Parts: sequence; C-alpha cells; structure tokens
Amino acid sequence: MKHKNQWTVYFFFVGMYFILNIMNTYWLTIQELNRYIAPFRHTLFGELNAFLGNFSILFLIMILGFLFIKKAKKRLIFLLVITFLLNFVIFWFGVFNMFFGTAFSIPASTIFRNPADGFAMGTFLTAILELITYYRILVFLPFAFLLAIYLLSDREQLKVMYFKVTLQKYLSSILLVSVALFTAIFSYMEQYKLVLPLNSVKSTFAIQNLGVYPYYIGEIIGEPFDLDLVHFLGLESDEKLAQAYQSYNKNQETYTSFIDGKTYSNRLTLSQAVTNLYVDDSIKNGEDLHGILEGKNLVLIHLESLNTFLLESELTKDRLTFFQALIEQSFYFSNFYNNVGMGVSSDGELSILTGLYPMGDRTLYWEYNDDPYKLDSLVHYFNESGYFSEAIHGDKEKFYNRDLIYPEMYQFDEFYSLEDFIEDGYDVEAGYLYDTENQLVHQSPWISDYHLADYTYQRGSSLINTYGHVMLFPITMMPHTPYEFDPNGLRYDVYPEISRKISRVTLNYINYVDYVDDILKRFFISETGEDQTLDNSVYVFYSDHGSGIKNGDLNLIMDRDISVIETRQILQKVPALIYVPGETYVTYDNFSIRKGLLTGEQTLVRSQVDMYRTIIELFNLPVGNDPYFGAHGLSTEKTFALDNRLMDVVTDAYFYSMRNPNYTYPFDQVVDERLYNYILRFKQLSDIIISKGDMQETIKEAMERVYGT
Repeated sequence: MKHKNQWTVYFFFVGMYFILNIMNTYWLTIQELNRYIAPFRHTLFGELNAFLGNFSILFLIMILGFLFIKKAKKRLIFLLVITFLLNFVIFWFGVFNMFFGTAFSIPASTIFRNPADGFAMGTFLTAILELITYYRILVFLPFAFLLAIYLLSDREQLKVMYFKVTLQKYLSSILLVSVALFTAIFSYMEQYKLVLPLNSVKSTFAIQNLGVYPYYIGEIIGEPFDLDLVHFLGLESDEKLAQAYQSYNKNQETYTSFIDGKTYSNRLTLSQAVTNLYVDDSIKNGEDLHGILEGKNLVLIHLESLNTFLLESELTKDRLTFFQALIEQSFYFSNFYNNVGMGVSSDGELSILTGLYPMGDRTLYWEYNDDPYKLDSLVHYFNESGYFSEAIHGDKEKFYNRDLIYPEMYQFDEFYSLEDFIEDGYDVEAGYLYDTENQLVHQSPWISDYHLADYTYQRGSSLINTYGHVMLFPITMMPHTPYEFDPNGLRYDVYPEISRKISRVTLNYINYVDYVDDILKRFFISETGEDQTLDNSVYVFYSDHGSGIKNGDLNLIMDRDISVIETRQILQKVPALIYVPGETYVTYDNFSIRKGLLTGEQTLVRSQVDMYRTIIELFNLPVGNDPYFGAHGLSTEKTFALDNRLMDVVTDAYFYSMRNPNYTYPFDQVVDERLYNYILRFKQLSDIIISKGDMQETIKEAMERVYGT
C-alpha cells in the first residue's frame, strides 16, 4: 500500500469506516449472528431506515472530529479510535444480550446498581469466554481491518496531507445529515406505533429500525423514545380510564372470559375448579372454595432460578426425590410461567406480591427512589388482617433496593437481611455447618439456604407464639447465575453422558438439583430428622425465573432437538405449588412429611400474577373492591402468561413472540389476532399502572367515580 496513491488509501479507509461499522451492528440485530436476541421481523423499509440512521451518526462523529483535525494521518487515527470504541460497546451490548435476551437501554442500567459481591467474577469470566466460545472476537474485525490498512499505509505521506474545507461546507454537511437523521427518527416512531407500541421493547425495535448508533446516542443525550400510553390509548378521561381497567378486572361477582367466553366469579366453587382437586374435610366449606385457607399462616417461598424441566428431564428428575414427594402432597402448577422483565428476581416478587406485570425494560425497585410507588400488595392485605409480616433474605439489604422497598412500598413489618444474620453471629467466611455428623459446611458470599430454612422455622415459631398469625417471605439465594458456590462442588460424574459436552455454567446448574432438593427438605425436616413444619400454615413455593442456559445445552439435557422458540418456552416455565400440611404423616423411602390437605394439578397456563389472585381468594383477604387480574389457580378458566422482557406469550394452544407473531411453537399454529390485541392492550394498561407512583390510586379513584365501587 505504500506504493499506492495515499489519497486512494485515505478515501478507502474512510469508506470502510462506514461500511464495517454499519455491518457490525448486525451482531446485535440478526438472530443468525446473535442467538441471544429475540428480534422483530426484519423488513426492507426498517433495514434502509436503520442504515440511514447509523450512517448519519457515523458521519456526524466523523465530520465533528474532522472540523478540528486537519491532517490525514490524525484523521485516520481518530476514526481508528472511534471504531475501537464502537466495537467494544457492541461487544458488551452482546454480553448484555446473553444475560437478558433483549437489547440494552439506559433504563435497564439500573440493574447494575445492585451490589456485585459473589456475582462479579463469575459473570466477568463468562463474558470473556464469549470472545472465544461464541466468536465474539469477530466484533472487533472493523478495528482490526482499519488498523491493518493504517499500518500498511505510507504514514509519512499521510502526515503531510492536509485538508482545508470552509466552515460553510462543514455546516452544510452537518445540516444535511441532521435532516436525514431526523427523517430516520420520524420513520422509526411511526413504525414503532404500528408494530408493537410498548416501551419495554423499544430498545430492540429501535436498534433494528432506527439504528444502533442513533438510538444509544439519543438515550445518552436524554431522549428516551418513550410512548405516553395514556395519551396514545386515549384514556385521558375518568370514564375511559375506568372502562379500560374494568374490562380486565377479575374482582367481580361475575365476569365473562374473553378467551373462552364462559362466566366466572371472584368466588370460586368446586364446580368451576379442576376435576382432580382434593380438599380435605378439615378445610372444606361446602361447594365454596373461597376463603378455605383463611386464618392460616402463609410462608411464601421464593425459589431462585428454577426451571420445571429439572422435574421432567430423565437426567435430573430422579434426583429431586423430596421435591417430587412435596408435589404429591400439594396443589401443583405444572404449566406455570414467570412474568419477569429486566428486574428479574425483583420482578418475580413484584408480580407475586402485587399481581402486576413489571414494565420489562427497567427495575421498579430502583425506580422507587425517584418515584415512590403506592401499590396494593399481599403484604398490605395480610397486615390488614392482623398478620405480622416479615421478609427474609440472605443477601445485602440494599440488593434491589430492598431496604426501602420492603418496609416502605410493601410495608413488611420487618426485613431480615445478610447484615442482620451477621449481627446475630453468622460468619460468612466460615460458612454454615449444615451437616454436623459429616462436618459439611456451605460457604458462599451470602447466607446459606440451609440456614435460611432453619431460621424460617425458628423465627416463624417465635412470631406465631407472639402475634398469632404471620406472613413470612423467605427468599433463597441459590442457584444463581453463574451457578457457583454449590456445597457439593462441580461434579462431572453425576451426568457422565453429557457433562463433557455442555458448558461449565450449565453443568453447574444441573449439579445444583441435589442442593435444591436438600433445601426444600430442610424447610420441613431438620438436620437431625425432626419435623420443622409450622403448624396451621400454608407453604406457597414459586420460582422467580428460569436458568437462561444457552448454547444448545438444553437439547442434551432433554435428549432431543429443540428449536429456539421452544427453548424460550421451556426456560420461562418454572415450578409453583401450594402445600397445606395437615396433622398426619405420609412416609416415603427415607423421610416422612405431613399429608397435604389440598392436592391436585393445574395443567392450564398460569403465571405469577395468577398466584396473586389465588392467594387473595383462598385466604379471603380484605381487598374490598380493589381491582385485580389473572385467573384463579384452581379454576378451569383459561388465561395466558406473558414474559415482560422478551414479550413472549404462552397460551394453552401455543407459544408465540409478540415481537414476531409468525414465530410460534408449535410451528403450524397461527396467532389469533383478536387475542393478540387483547393481550397487547392489557400489557399497555399494566404499564400505565406502574408508569407513575400514584397511578394505581388514580385508576381506582376513577373506577369508583364511574362505577361507584
């Protein structure tokens, strides 16, 4: 290249700066290049618009730099540095895709406010491995290619090449490209409103149809690209606002299901319950199932990162012996899904405790700092019923801002966190001696879930003696990505068929089933074999979200080929159950547990928002006329489940992506357009509720004025 005309080299370099950096954005938008993203349907118009947007930003960056840099060599160095920075950003956005499945956005960055102790190193190493194992090093090809051109050029000649362009020409260029950019933005907004007008998906839609560079530059300078959904849906008046929510409100004496056209009620009877339901005479109330658990204590146990496939795979299910026994003595939800968004674990809590969907692209627990939310919750209703409520968590109290959220938003009477455990003598470095006979110790950066289970029984017994009725909310810590700190260690001999074929992270995860089974057992049976089931209590278990394992490992675990869309369904499916222990015992191979007073199986789709309603009605909580949504967990009413991060929908007939409704499982299914619009509107209305701290109160007041309720 040193023998070539350096003007040719210069213009070739500049041209490749545009071409390569625009092509590089496809690592974030094309699923064939990025298996972690859930994209929208690609259209020619969207691609052209994104090209225009990306080109405009790259041109503006170049022209602004060239305004102050006159020599050719320094200009090439400037573009080289810019390219490296852009490549680096795209790499880390790809890592974000790997962990969250959706495009990064500024509101989503609140997730990084959490203390990183215990997660940081494992997560960082996983990200670095992506450079090699998934060829992410290729995102740096633009920089490498431009660097090669620069090194092969005649830099001495480039050093003396000088540009003199009038300010008028610079300003004209900036004006011209600015017009092109605003044209791209306008076109994007019009597409956005027509395709899927939800703020939770705007980051993914924008990087595909506006361009990676203009979208993130816009966010950096404070343009959130958010829709005002109240205005967009025309709900400015009390009457329209009330009508919109009343059409989805399930707290009514009678209502007609949009999905199956049948009539249901907020007081479930045996005739509308699943046929396999068993209700013991000691809690039965004739035909009425409403309030059959009234007056009992509630232990609502949050299980970290569990997928239902662990109970279904031939490799893992037989290792969950206690879990299987517990399911036999419980009412089990075998088709249960998470509703989480970017707040993952905290979003699972939000849906269970408030019956609301999270926004999807941000973490409400951290948004609370700027806009304190006033939301109806199970905690509030149990408090109103005279219960003492306590949340118990083995991490730092500031994780997910819980030190404010629990006492202020949910109004827990007490929150017991890592700091409290330590103050009471727990030694994190020494770990927890969970098996004295064999001197087995569990060490992790958090409280061992063995100790959490033991403490739940001890604390629960004390509180029941003091207050009579309690609501406890124990939150387990493990398994948590990247699935380290298993007290049993990383073992390759447990699953010899696949252990050398799957990723280390996945192997860590499926190794955790032994720990999970032990922990579930520990909530009811002590280390010495004594019963530590709380009397007159109901145990509700739910998992916050699935494991998110990647790279085709699920195919090996399930021993069959699984498509990308079915994989998403499986990974969003989590276990949930209601266990009402009685006084008599059932004996299994090497343990006994109390016989369940409420058993059966719900095979219809249910999710975390449905569990909220189920608890309200089974415990006859004092909700008055407060609206709530979802289907009763024990009923035969059909409903849907919604993942608020990817906008995937599960119905009893099929699974599909709202981002691309042609993307279904089974593949031959066609999405019902009426049902699609019904679910979309509900999601929009749900987003409105949590768009402002006082919005739920505003909606309830509007409904009271219009309906007198």
